[in-house]
Amino acid sequence: MTAESRRRNLFPFPTTDREMTEPKRFQPNSIALTIAGSDPSGGAGIQADLKTFQQIGVYGASVVTLLTAQNTMGVRRVETMPPDLVIDQIDAVLDDLKPVAAKTGALGNAAIIEALTERAERFAFPLIVDPVMVSKHGDTLVSDDAIEAYRGLMKHAFLVTPNRYELAALTGNDLESTESIAKAIHDLHMMGAKFVLAKMGEVDGSSEHILGSGQENLAIQSSRFPTKNTHGAGCVLSAMITGLIAYGETDLRKIINRAIRQVTIGIYNAQSIGRGQSPVETRVLENDPMELERDGSES
Repeated sequence: MTAESRRRNLFPFPTTDREMTEPKRFQPNSIALTIAGSDPSGGAGIQADLKTFQQIGVYGASVVTLLTAQNTMGVRRVETMPPDLVIDQIDAVLDDLKPVAAKTGALGNAAIIEALTERAERFAFPLIVDPVMVSKHGDTLVSDDAIEAYRGLMKHAFLVTPNRYELAALTGNDLESTESIAKAIHDLHMMGAKFVLAKMGEVDGSSEHILGSGQENLAIQSSRFPTKNTHGAGCVLSAMITGLIAYGETDLRKIINRAIRQVTIGIYNAQSIGRGQSPVETRVLENDPMELERDGSES
């Protein structure tokens, strides 16, 4: 065996100087920032956000708000970061990088939310707020003062993505009727949120989201599957929206339809990782620009 053939066996890629030096093509300056908690099992939080950004083709930066000890079976411990450390991380990123869009995930407590609200006054990019306050099963994850602090953050939200329980907690509405849901979405607009994407869960056998623009509310249905493997679905959805905005897409209705469709694909393809509620499969997520050309009413 020649020296060259041995080299090719040991290092099958790249094999030429051209392959070593030719740059890969990515969308220029497409940076997305996530401000969220850490899930060491990789299914939610900043881990899920960064995986989603990577699949879209944007560069992901992250600020850690809290650490958890958790896996697919549950959360064992949560430790929040000092608010000044969260802000120092944000400043360190923004002093050097220029995100095109950012999102929040779990913020942990009122002190962090209030510090972020003050810092967001100077953000030069849209902020997508995923108000992680109540689980999809209705379990409260934060204190009442944190819920009140989230209301103050709404004025900086380009888009807020509450589940039905978070929508109720933020607005005090019971959501027992179409009118009360519309009022709750209107109340978030009045708090300052420009757009609202309410994740309503199962409605007549489908998953329903309601997109509120301030002028109208649009119901979006998507397929629902008999599976427990939906861990991180909310994180992936808001990260997909943030990433597509960072990539340069501008039609929010089509972006949201695409994000919902991709999360549905991720749920359908979820692998049984661990012994509990496995995460959405981010490895199947795609950034297919042609899909954004389809009718925005599809889901």
